[in-house]
Amino acid sequence: MANPLNKLTYGLYVTGVKNGEDYGGSIVDALIQAADSPALLVLSSMKSSNTNALIKQTGEFAVSVLPQDVDPFIIANFGFQSSRTVSKWANVPHTIKEGLPYLNCAAAQIRCKLVELKELGTHTLFFAEVIEASANDDSKSLSYEDYNTRLKTEAAKAFSEYRAKQK
Repeated sequence: MANPLNKLTYGLYVTGVKNGEDYGGSIVDALIQAADSPALLVLSSMKSSNTNALIKQTGEFAVSVLPQDVDPFIIANFGFQSSRTVSKWANVPHTIKEGLPYLNCAAAQIRCKLVELKELGTHTLFFAEVIEASANDDSKSLSYEDYNTRLKTEAAKAFSEYRAKQK
């Protein structure tokens, strides 16, 4: 039986954060636009993640909206390991804009400034104003359903291959 919550429509994103002289980031699937004037996003982030701690510390984050044709390794790189121990951004083509990292292949890039947060169980909700945003008009966004049905196994395989090269 399919998980009913997997039928909710949302995308897959990479958050980028400043981590001292380096950068952190993670895969997220819980990001919504909550208002449009000013543009406000709500990001749900696991409390135990380094990205969560860095957003709290810096008060800002970047969002790279993953395209449908994303390399499965990008999902694995940001979803299967911690930026506490790995420099994830060193593994992928990216650009630094005003101190935050963005994927070069992103369907859209969004810079956010934290305005409020709310702690819930295992996650923190970050309410953030959109400071700057741009989109690649030729790119369609990856949905979470598409990830689950088409890319999840490929991402696991890409990560296994990456880990084998690291040994």
